[in-house]
Amino acid sequence: MGKNHTPVRWPPYRLFSSYEGTNNVAWGLIAFDSLATYEAYRARLKSDEGGHENFTMAQEKKFILKEERSFVEVVDGTLGVESVYPWSVL
Repeated sequence: MGKNHTPVRWPPYRLFSSYEGTNNVAWGLIAFDSLATYEAYRARLKSDEGGHENFTMAQEKKFILKEERSFVEVVDGTLGVESVYPWSVL
C-alpha cells in the first residue's frame, strides 16, 4: 500500500460460525444506516487497494466458496433483549 493510503473504515459488524453441524459456513452481520450508505461503502471498498488485495487473496485461496446477501431489519423491541434460554440449556 502507498504511503498516503487511508484504509476503508469498516462499519459495525459481527462474525458468526457454527459450532455444531456444518463447518464450512460463516456469517458476517454488518449494520448500515441505509442502502445508500451500504452502496457507498461497497464502492469505496472496491477502489481500496488493501481491500482489493484481500479479496483477490481470498479468491485465490478459495476462502469464499459462495457469497449471499440478505437485507434485514431489526424487529422492534428485540434488539439487545437477553435470551430467555441460556446457551447452556440448549
